[in-house]
Amino acid sequence: MKKPLIMVVDDNKITTKLLHRYLDANGYEAVEAYDGQECLDKLNDYSPDAIVLDVMMPRLDGYQTVERIKASDKTKHIPVVIVTALNDVQNQIKAIDAGADDFLSKPVEEKLLIAKVKLLSSWKLACDKLKEYESGK
Repeated sequence: MKKPLIMVVDDNKITTKLLHRYLDANGYEAVEAYDGQECLDKLNDYSPDAIVLDVMMPRLDGYQTVERIKASDKTKHIPVVIVTALNDVQNQIKAIDAGADDFLSKPVEEKLLIAKVKLLSSWKLACDKLKEYESGK
């Protein structure tokens, strides 16, 4: 069985490598992007089971990126976890309004990251199976 693929998007390479390491150590494959535009570009080549997305990035911030992910029929089903140091209620609501499925506060705690990724990637895999079943009718 293939490992779930998680896209990690953060302009801070140290953070990206750390999250990648957490995911690898817990049975996930990870692909990295360093800003929102690169994330969108890589979605042409990868179909991740979830995306872990920073808010504050150059070119496209996390809010703009998740809005574009959710606006596309090709990618709207991919669960997105917004990661932010801006952990006040206003920014959490902004993340959900933009289309995020969940959020994490920085610094990211490994066990919480894995719990959220496990939940959201399992949900996507179940939705994919349901689509396959329905298309087979």
